[in-house]
Amino acid sequence: MSASAISPPLSHPIGDPLGIAPHTFLIVGAEHKQAPNLLRTHLQGDEADVLRLLSRCREVGLDQAMVLATCDRCEVWAIVADEDRAAADITGLIAEAAGLPATEVAPYLHRRSNRAALRYAFAVAASLESQVVGEPQVLGQVKDAYRLAGRAGALGSQLDGILQAAFAAAKRVRSETDIAAQSVSMAACVVKLGRQVHGKLDKAGALLIGDGDLGDLVADQLSEAGVRRWSVAHPHAARATELAARRAAHVVPLAAVSEALLDADIVVAALDSMQVVIDAPMVEAALRRRRHRPMLLVDLALPGDVDVAVDAVDDAFRYAFDDLERLAMSGRQERALAVAAAEAIVESELAQFERTLQGRDIGGSLARLQAHFEAERLALLTENPQLDAAELSRRLVNRLLHRPLTSLRSDTQDRALEQAALRLFGLDHSKE
Repeated sequence: MSASAISPPLSHPIGDPLGIAPHTFLIVGAEHKQAPNLLRTHLQGDEADVLRLLSRCREVGLDQAMVLATCDRCEVWAIVADEDRAAADITGLIAEAAGLPATEVAPYLHRRSNRAALRYAFAVAASLESQVVGEPQVLGQVKDAYRLAGRAGALGSQLDGILQAAFAAAKRVRSETDIAAQSVSMAACVVKLGRQVHGKLDKAGALLIGDGDLGDLVADQLSEAGVRRWSVAHPHAARATELAARRAAHVVPLAAVSEALLDADIVVAALDSMQVVIDAPMVEAALRRRRHRPMLLVDLALPGDVDVAVDAVDDAFRYAFDDLERLAMSGRQERALAVAAAEAIVESELAQFERTLQGRDIGGSLARLQAHFEAERLALLTENPQLDAAELSRRLVNRLLHRPLTSLRSDTQDRALEQAALRLFGLDHSKE
């Protein structure tokens, strides 16, 4: 990990590509590529935590802000007037939410602005920035964050427009590519494996460890397949309670996972704790007490939560992420093609959104120009009510051309300005 402060913007805008000058679209936060799991775990919370952070954003002057907090990331997306100051404020708020000093948090945060932030937002909504590309829950998570920002009164027209465009891009990715098919297929593979090991699943007990997006999808698929008896374990009690409420499950302290294995016919491990949570001795002890009733252990963490030594334990069937990927994928080439198609859609939607914003900006300029001409006309009429139409029109032309001609005379070396003026009035005949 870098020991530097927040990384600089990934690109610098030329002019005002987002059409929001003098403001900037800024994203600052922790995500799975750079921030350690421990920090992201500290930042996981419920709706009340998100609303609290949004309130703190408003307090420091971020009137347009959204908080995206998932197991993969905790970020603030905002429209800001002073990028550096806002980045520092957001860093402090994220550190505050994590209960850690800002100096410890800052090295692990990423920062993107303007076009880089816009592309990242589109890619996140389309699930191109997830640990498992194509996870179908991601768009729903972004929409939940959008809903909470609206509830907190933190959505302005500029941020709202960006998010609506991101949703449209994500919808196209989901409808026009097969990028989400692998995650669904992997979850379906777990159901199939569960039936191979246990037969019907309506009598099976299951243990969910952690709350990764793919783990959540797998648990949903198992529930639909008949699993009714659930236990959940998570290092944060509040998050464990929230997960348990969704599945009418029993909460298990992380330290008591070894006991929970006794009733776990299927284990779904998605904690991403960067260390082994279930080792071979734990599984052997549980199987003895289970009288060797078989156990399916699905390890979705990268690196794994389940010790590979479990493979040597009789009646224990461990499937890691790579195993499920091989079972679910028809071929890596098809997967790569789907990702490439999704990225092309994101770039297309991004270009379209930028054209729309630039069009809005030009529309505003044209309206100002038209208002200026009208004001000059009315001023001449008021000042010279006795003039006839010919004299009035002559004076109006002189008044409207005074500043442009003065600029052209003072910038005699600026051929580009001269040519632009001629093109504006249809007088550029150089190419004829």
